[in-house]
Amino acid sequence: MLFSLSLFIKALLFFQTLSSDVVGIMDGDTIELRMVSNDPRARARTGKNLRIRLAHVDCPERGMPFYQNAKRFTSEKCYRKTVKIIHSNQFDRYGRLVGEVILLDGTNLNQELVKAGMAIHYKKYSSSGVYSNLEIKARLKKVGIWSD
Repeated sequence: MLFSLSLFIKALLFFQTLSSDVVGIMDGDTIELRMVSNDPRARARTGKNLRIRLAHVDCPERGMPFYQNAKRFTSEKCYRKTVKIIHSNQFDRYGRLVGEVILLDGTNLNQELVKAGMAIHYKKYSSSGVYSNLEIKARLKKVGIWSD
């Protein structure tokens, strides 16, 4: 019992949350929050709205098939809405906070993108079995990027 309580406390300390309004959709896997970042790891983004890089997923880049679909999907789910970000205080090389986006209804946007075939499980940076299984299911259903 004591071990599991200790593990729970460590998990609480490792993961943090923040809430704010989404004011921009950069692409399918990057959003911008109405929240000024003063963390030096935000690099050139310091003093500007906080950009969030969605953890575990990778959406098609500009000019690739399904780029617009993924961006539209993300926009429809969270633009001008309040979201919660679950993160471990890690920033990517572009100064974006890496985290999972939780919508007002409790839905995990990152997982929904993979489920809908709008993103792949980004195995280079994630070993999550949840995201891996969601990608396998999307491939089998031939949805989104897997429809060809």
